[in-house]
Amino acid sequence: MGRKIILTCLFSSAFLSVSSLDGLSYENNLANAELPSLQKNIDFAANQIEYDSVKGLITASGDVTLFQGTNVLKADKIIFNQNTKEVTATGNISLRDGNGNIMFLEETVLKDGFRDGFIRNVRVLFSDDGHLVAQEGTRLDGRTTFKKAAYSPCKTCNTDGEREPLWQIRADSITHDENNKVIKYKNVLLEVAGVPIFYTPYFSHPDPSVHSASGFLTPEFSTSSELGVFVTLPYYFNLAPHRDITLEPLITSKEGLVMAGTYRQHTGNGQFFIKGSVTNAIDRDIDQIDTGNREVRGHIFSGGKFDLDNLKFAGDKWQWDYALRWVSDDTYLRRYYQDRSDVLQSHVKIENFTNRSYFTAGVYGFQGLDEEDNSATTGHALPAFDLNIASTPGKWGNQFTVDASGVAIARTDGLNSQRMSLKGAWKLPLKTRLGDFYTFTASVRGDVFHNSSAEKQDQPIHGGENGTFSRILPKFAVDWKLPFIKNGATTQQIIEPLVSIIFAPNNKNTPEIVNEDSRNFEFDENNLFSHDRYNGYDKWESGTRINYGVRYSLYSEHTTVIAMIGQSFRLQSAETFPVGSGFEGKSSDFVGRLDLTFGDYIDYVHRFRLDKDSLRLRRNEMILSGGTKKIRVSVRFLDLDRESTDLTNTELVNSKEIGTGFQYLATDRWTLHGSWVHDLLKKDTISYDAGIKFKNECLEFGLGFERRLTSDRDITPSSTIHLRLVLKHLG
Repeated sequence: MGRKIILTCLFSSAFLSVSSLDGLSYENNLANAELPSLQKNIDFAANQIEYDSVKGLITASGDVTLFQGTNVLKADKIIFNQNTKEVTATGNISLRDGNGNIMFLEETVLKDGFRDGFIRNVRVLFSDDGHLVAQEGTRLDGRTTFKKAAYSPCKTCNTDGEREPLWQIRADSITHDENNKVIKYKNVLLEVAGVPIFYTPYFSHPDPSVHSASGFLTPEFSTSSELGVFVTLPYYFNLAPHRDITLEPLITSKEGLVMAGTYRQHTGNGQFFIKGSVTNAIDRDIDQIDTGNREVRGHIFSGGKFDLDNLKFAGDKWQWDYALRWVSDDTYLRRYYQDRSDVLQSHVKIENFTNRSYFTAGVYGFQGLDEEDNSATTGHALPAFDLNIASTPGKWGNQFTVDASGVAIARTDGLNSQRMSLKGAWKLPLKTRLGDFYTFTASVRGDVFHNSSAEKQDQPIHGGENGTFSRILPKFAVDWKLPFIKNGATTQQIIEPLVSIIFAPNNKNTPEIVNEDSRNFEFDENNLFSHDRYNGYDKWESGTRINYGVRYSLYSEHTTVIAMIGQSFRLQSAETFPVGSGFEGKSSDFVGRLDLTFGDYIDYVHRFRLDKDSLRLRRNEMILSGGTKKIRVSVRFLDLDRESTDLTNTELVNSKEIGTGFQYLATDRWTLHGSWVHDLLKKDTISYDAGIKFKNECLEFGLGFERRLTSDRDITPSSTIHLRLVLKHLG
């Protein structure tokens, strides 16, 4: 009869420490002992070990743990057969792999270091909270096959009658291929809320350890009066860890197929993408009637950003980027992709960041998408550059800056212009004993302009004559403020009178210099204290003027109030700003703003402009958002009254509209939302929408309705219904 050894073990650290017995020495763990062991690369710990030398059995019992690489097996009892190299485990068995997946089972027989074997009554908890249950399974060469199994990423409740997940996949067999990191299914039935809704003989998806893998992504279903029923069926190709392609075909019942896709790649020093679409669309006349012809329509977008390591010097950072945006016609993006862009910009530029300095140079092209846009008269910057240099602040905080800028605007059939600008400035901030703050700024700027083909200017309002013109623009400014602060037990109040005086010669803007970059202007609280209110170089604000106003701030535990009002006055009444902008004559309109926040319940913003003579509201913009975490309602009102009848000196037009929106969190999973926009001048509704969303840990569902009532050539008023269903891990 063979020798039988029973060892009672004392734990040290995470492994077993065994004392000397029968002349044999055991150190750290049994696998390193001279006694026949489990396997050279398997360590284990247990409360008790029995060794039967005749049968070649090692039996470990009592909180048994086996370690093999990153795999950990736990059980109440484990028997290792040295002859067959099999491990039989029973009682509270769990097997954790290196990816954090845990397998719970009733009985298992494993061999080859846990890689092969048989399992019964198994449940797998994946690292992303997905789970799988099966009657039995086999494990061979890193591939585990489960019979009569079900998989779901949804949480389940332990209450009787509520143990079914929201959705699950049932299959005759589910195979987890650890080598290829994929989960495969045969004879698949998809159940939602316990109801079978879809069958397929075969299905697969990547396991939770995979960051990305080829396969179908979530489809989107919609219907509209323009396109009919349409669906997007994206398919993702994982070409390599650093590049991929997503095909995104759009199938419509009225317009046929729109083929689209996106390519992405990381190059090591940057990344770029190429995205586009094309379709052989039905040609329609002005009345939207099919002419029987077809026309090719499409778009292409591309962009990327890259570091230029070979241009790096001490402390310098160089990079370049590009953007390409082109569409075959003005309404394509709005019709097929609900993209309401009115201008597409393309560029290639280089940038440098060095301490307090910045430099950029590039070329810029534009494509206008409004009906009145003409590609022949659209200007392109070929090229443009900007340089900003700032010195280190001196002893008193004084600082010097140098700014240089240049651009060449070219058109295929229109006015061409070039500009060069150079500006130097000095700034000194001071604080007096009284507590008031001063900032002194002195600057001088020189501009040189050259125009050609001025006779082809399609908008005479912006001027321009053939020839070369130059100007010098000196300026000196003083900014002052005196904060008065009152601190309460739980509040702080601040009143700040604000004044700025800008001294400059009355060099009026002349019609010889074309206005390319300073066309959009409106006087408001944001530019009240600006030294030059134009947002470009072609026009400049001349003459001496005084800006003055007052700002009030209140801060408490739950409430914040910030209010400001001010006006600007100039010594000369030269008309430089567009009529209706709010600054005609010597005095401007009064402009102001009120911001109010009350905890998480109310956010209110009110921007306004009051007529300088009648104090009538000429700009009135209010945005109110309020409610609780459960329900939120917003209202937006805009009224721009320019009072302008001189259309030769302005492009500003009146505007008046109101918009509302709401969001209701019915539960932590269900959300209702909607919005409505109405044009008060035309007395027409612009658009409205409503929808419902559901989202939990394993499913996302959305159903929405949108009605658009605007028209633009082949885009007519239409209604659209969107349906989106996302099942976790299945796209």
